[in-house]
Amino acid sequence: MNCLTRFRQFPLWAVLITLVSLVGCASPNPSVPENFEANAKSRQYQAKAYLIPAANEAFARRIELVQQAQSSIDMTYFSWNGDTLGLTLLNELYLAAERGVKVRLTLDDLLVFNEKWLADIDSHPNIEIKIFNPFNSRKSGWIGRVIDFQMHQKNLDNRLHEKYFNVDHQQMILGGRNIGDEYFGYSKSANFFDLDVLFQGEVIAAFADNYDKQWQSPYVVAVAELINVKPTTEMVEFHKALKKNQQKHKSIVADIDRTTASLTPPSFIDVTVTPIFDSLKKMDDNLPYFRARAEQAMKQQLAQTQQATISSPYMVPTNGHFDVIEQLTAQGAEVRVVTNSSASNDSLFIPAYYQKHRQTLLDLGVDIYEYKDKAKNEDHLYHADTYYHNKTLILDNKVSYVGSSNFDPRSDFLNVEFGLFVDSEAFAAKLNDYLFSQKQALYWHVTQQDGQIEWRSKDEVHLSNPNYGGWHSLPDWLFRQMDGESEL
Repeated sequence: MNCLTRFRQFPLWAVLITLVSLVGCASPNPSVPENFEANAKSRQYQAKAYLIPAANEAFARRIELVQQAQSSIDMTYFSWNGDTLGLTLLNELYLAAERGVKVRLTLDDLLVFNEKWLADIDSHPNIEIKIFNPFNSRKSGWIGRVIDFQMHQKNLDNRLHEKYFNVDHQQMILGGRNIGDEYFGYSKSANFFDLDVLFQGEVIAAFADNYDKQWQSPYVVAVAELINVKPTTEMVEFHKALKKNQQKHKSIVADIDRTTASLTPPSFIDVTVTPIFDSLKKMDDNLPYFRARAEQAMKQQLAQTQQATISSPYMVPTNGHFDVIEQLTAQGAEVRVVTNSSASNDSLFIPAYYQKHRQTLLDLGVDIYEYKDKAKNEDHLYHADTYYHNKTLILDNKVSYVGSSNFDPRSDFLNVEFGLFVDSEAFAAKLNDYLFSQKQALYWHVTQQDGQIEWRSKDEVHLSNPNYGGWHSLPDWLFRQMDGESEL
């Protein structure tokens, strides 16, 4: 999820106020020094990887890992909802802590307000929760956040976007999912198509070191310093929220239990991986450490790539250019982009800009697949509106990327990100199948003939944005006038 998304769920007045304050005061991207991070070093590790093939299994694997935990659980997420899945997983962490497992959780603060249930469980002696780059506003909702952001944009613009789940330093889940019903197919209103990968091996130590550096940094604050609750051994606020939610959504709880009980041992693939980490110096200078280091690590591979699949929920160029895509097409590579359609995008802002960028990509000769707003993923319990959230790439059916970074300026200049490159033809084949095995059901194939853009799926053809009506024209125009692309 991009930091300026999900506003479809908020009242119109909140959207407008937030738009004016967040996007209206956008600043241009900083100039990147010549040869920036040109000497960045990367290291390869041997590992085992299992691409989790279904959304419900991705949650069940987390439950299973927590139930099997012996000593420690470390996690980082951009958002953790107080819904059925968020509270259920937090309860499993509580039960693990009761067994003596040390639990640490780092959360970004954008979507944390005054959640008593969250601060309540932090009072357990074996559970520590820290909040990254906290806002000053806590109890006044989005209005307070907007005012706070207007006054302190330079300090509050940077967000923690990593998604990390490490159990006993033996198994680790990386991918694009945050924790909440909609990331695992359990929401009745809207769900994301996303991916997670389970890793084993020595590479976990590199991610653990990155986690410890953040945990000890001045950018994280104990949740107890931000949200006041009356400490009790019963953790009343948490258990009240858990009981209320699970009673209301018994079918979800039952499905989670069934899925967890039916898990079989994962089929791991032996792979070579190269982890890439952002720098916390980005908090001060907003320079693209992660992207520069990733491109440096893949410099040789990119120079010889002849076939590339680039998957991102938000396709936004940096300073008007898709540098990597332009490099690939200039060297004659076949480039396939997978992203949201205008109608499926969970952001109100990005479709306003993507209309122009779609044309740019088509003019470059890029093959585009856009996710349908009513796509029906077979692994979702409930089928409603759908959003695309996969962040990955495949180069020459051999090298793949798994991580938190989107293909947009916010991930480059503002968010703290990480990820790794996986060198394995077998893993690339699994990833390609994961993205495209339901190609006809999930995507519009977007092409251009004689200047006319066409959206096609099986026998259905559209010559204009499917399910994106003319009423979007005025708000899209207004969004573009605010020139907020550097914030997206």
